[in-house]
Parts: sequence; C-alpha cells; structure tokens
Amino acid sequence: MLTITRTGPAPVPDDAVQVMVPMRDGVRLATDLYLADPPEPGPVVLVRLPYDKDGAYCFMPRIARYFRARGYHVAVQDVRGKFRSEGETEFAVHEVDDGHDTLQWLTGRSWCDGDVVMWGDSYFGYTTIAAAISGHPALRAIAPRLTGSQLSTVLEHGDGTRDVEQTARKVYFASHYVDAGHYEWPLDWGRRPLREMFEGFFARLGGRSENFDREFDGRTPFLPPPLKALPESPPVPALYTIGWFDNCAVWSWQDVRALADDPGWAPHLRLRLEAIDHENYRLADAPIAPHDDHTTDPAALERMLPRYLDPSIEFFDAVLDRSGDLAALPRVRYEVCHGGWRESDAWPPRESSDLEYHLSGGPDPALTAEPPERGALEWVHDPADLVPSPGANPFAALFDRSDLRAVGDRPDVLRFTGPAVAGDTDLVGAVTLRLRLRADAGAHVHARLLDVAPDGGAFLVARGQVRLDVPPAGEDVIVDLQSVAYRLRAGHRLALDVMSSDFPDYVPEAPAGADPWTSTPGAPAVRAVELGPSRLRVGRWRPDRLRRAR
Repeated sequence: MLTITRTGPAPVPDDAVQVMVPMRDGVRLATDLYLADPPEPGPVVLVRLPYDKDGAYCFMPRIARYFRARGYHVAVQDVRGKFRSEGETEFAVHEVDDGHDTLQWLTGRSWCDGDVVMWGDSYFGYTTIAAAISGHPALRAIAPRLTGSQLSTVLEHGDGTRDVEQTARKVYFASHYVDAGHYEWPLDWGRRPLREMFEGFFARLGGRSENFDREFDGRTPFLPPPLKALPESPPVPALYTIGWFDNCAVWSWQDVRALADDPGWAPHLRLRLEAIDHENYRLADAPIAPHDDHTTDPAALERMLPRYLDPSIEFFDAVLDRSGDLAALPRVRYEVCHGGWRESDAWPPRESSDLEYHLSGGPDPALTAEPPERGALEWVHDPADLVPSPGANPFAALFDRSDLRAVGDRPDVLRFTGPAVAGDTDLVGAVTLRLRLRADAGAHVHARLLDVAPDGGAFLVARGQVRLDVPPAGEDVIVDLQSVAYRLRAGHRLALDVMSSDFPDYVPEAPAGADPWTSTPGAPAVRAVELGPSRLRVGRWRPDRLRRAR
C-alpha cells in the first residue's frame, strides 16, 4: 500500500509574533515578525515562501534570527494558500500582487523605516523577483538564489527547439501544491503511462491537486509573468546566486542574460556563482557525509549559515548605506570548481576560456583540437530503455555525486573523450554545443559535460538538452549547457555524452503528437551526429543563439 505522509504547520517560535496581513482582496497571509530589540525604525528583510515559515525544511526561524542579530527586522510569510495563510493554493498566480501588498503593509509599521529588502531560495527566491515586478518603491534590493522569473516553465528558443520538460514540476504540484500542507510519497517511475503514478497517489489520498490537473487541460493559470515583465519593471539592485550544479539554473541564467542586456537593469545586477546544488550542498563536501548534512545535523547548519547568508547581508548593507560601498562590491564573484574564488566585472569574465573541441569518430569517439574527416556516428534511442539520470534527487545533485563511467558504455550514448591535461586547466565561460544531427521532429537531445579522472571515474560538470519541434534540415542544433567555472585537474580528461534521454529528471520522448505523461513508449529511433560541423565551445556567449526571443 502506498504510504503518504502529510506535514502541516509547525508551532510559531516563542521569539516571533504571528500576524495576519491583509491583501487587496481580503485574504490574509500568516506572517511571523522577528523584531530587533528595541523595535525602533529600521530596515526589514521580507521572506515569502510556500514551505512553512516555522518548519524544519527551510529553517526560517534560524535564518530570521541571523538577520535580526545583524540589525534587521524580519518578516517571514506563508504565501497564499499555504500552511497558516488563507486563500486558494495556486502556484505563481498571486505573487506579484501579494508581494506588493505585503510591502505596503510593512511600510505602515512604526518599526519599519520605509526600506525593505527581500531574500530567498527557489520559490521563495521567485517571490523576490515577483515583488520587483510589482514596482513597489519600498523594495530597495532583492537577493534571489537558485531561481528565476520563469521558474518551472518549459523555455522555447525561437529556433525550432525548446527545453525538454523537467519532471519536477508535476511532482511539485503533487507534493507541495495539493493543499495548504506538504505531502511525501514514494515515486515509482517504472509505471506507464507516467501519469498513472500520480493517479495512484490521488486515489490513495482521496483528493486531487487542481494545480496538477490543469497541467493537462490546456488552460493552466499557474504560470509566472513573462520574462519581459522583469526588464520592463523599475530596476532594483539584485544579487542573483546561481549554483553550478543546480537543476533550476537554466531559469537563473535566462534572467541574468536578459537583465545584463537591459541598459536600465544592467548597472544594478550582481552575480554570485557557487559550486552548489539546489539544496545548497557543496561540491567541496560531496558526497555528503552525515556531519556535513545541514538538513539533519544542527552543527552543519550552524556552519552553513554564514556562507549562506553573509553575501546577501553584505549586499543589503551596501545598498542601504549601512556599511560598505555598493560601487566597491564586485559585479561578479565566482567559484572555480576544485579551485578558489575570483572576481570579475562581467560574466563571462575577460579571462574566459577560448576553447573549441571537434567531435571526432573512430573506434573511440574523441574531442579533438583539429576538425575530423567528415562522417557520422549513430545511436539508437529505445524509449523502453532510457538513459538514467545522474542521481536519485535532481535537486541534490551533489548529495551522492554519482560516478557516470558506466553510462558511457551504453549503446545509446555517444561519449567523446578528450586528451588528459598535463596541468591544471580552468574551463571558464559559457558552454555551447553545436550539433549537425539526423533526427526527426520530436527528438530529444541531451548532453552532459564530464570530468573523467585517471581511474576512469566520470563526474558531471554541466548538462543541457533540447527538444526538436522541427527536423534539423541541415541546420546546427544548439544545446546550451549554460556556463562553467571548473578546474580540470592534471591527468583528468574532458568528456561529452550525447544521447536522447535523461530519466527520470526529464520526460521521455513520446510518439508523434502524444503527451509524454499519458502515452506509452514508442518504437526505437536511429539518430546520428555528423562529424566535422559538430563542435563544443567553452568561452564567451554567442549572441546569434543565446540571446533568445523573449
């Protein structure tokens, strides 16, 4: 029998005061106030989240106390329809207006000096962006982490391709957005059609998620405002934190590219690029031992808080003239994986790599400096035997830091391997894969950049994917692997995997015209990469493809 665990709201901490903040339509949102003592007028840090303002998962009481100890009043709010807040449980529908109305309420408190800043991860990072879109003048700065304005959507690229859908959105709607609470239940990705797994959960629960159901009826209201709404809003100083191993980084980079191109927003944008995943596990600690797990070990959480919060506090202090000089803060701070921290005035930095690798054939496919003889390499994609995703949890890619060496032995994966580097070699900049393909419309292309150790262990550096809406017809297919700052250590090799599945992190291909969630696997399909035109580049962005239609 399917075991389901529901989590409701935890008790309000003794050092917080809960108030119900009214929105314009009369719905009231539960908000914990952590006021500095004495509660004299001062700036406020606002956090708006759907994961329980008092629960263990996001440890907001600890975070609120950390901000408060540094001179900020703190307001932590359950978003509409979640935990103690009133209203319907609707993903991303009300966050612009509710963010505005909460800011307006805060500015009317005697202990608020009129300055509010917002901080948050993932969905509660998205709410900082939504509040910026609202244009409220009291919002002085935002520090969104591991998020973006189009969080969870499928991005279309305007060139006949789109992203492959991540499965996480449907799972999210059947766990976090069923009702006011949170549900945990075992996922069985072996069931077909995929939707049957969710139907089993709803049948056992005796209820449904409207957010989930509306994904299939073509009229979902659960979409963030379009990306253009952000550049069209009044600029707000913004510190975006992006994780090199974050499965949500695609949406972070989409925002950052748009804002960096906008003359109004660009001067206000700062970046922090870290070797972390979505759950804030660090590459330096991977795989994660119990004493390094901040979700279960209080001592690990205590060690984590300064690196987690201090960059945003430094930024907020500078924006509000509390200490430091905003102009003196670097535009970009980035962590080189297996290296140290660096600063730059832009991303990609001037010291970006200028590397091009050609995809070459032969008995052992290779990444080479020189173009190969023309030819092609084929693989057969079998929808009934999908290439497994790198780890058990796409949000915690570094928790188990999977060795992917065996994936390269599969017949449905093309692995191209470069030469061993003689000395430490830093790969810095955007990663762009141009493929000349033979494939039908509807085909998926997944690419993984790997670090291959001298003992053969292969570990993920970056990944990207596209779905072909139309056949390539002799044109290059561009796979955006986003950006890297990665040290390939002496004796290691760079490798590239090309395939047509990455499951269960991404939906599998479906037969022509079918929905991948409601269909069964189709027939195997032959795909081919043409050698010669196909190449991998690491360096600066190429505006012909990566400045996407918005």
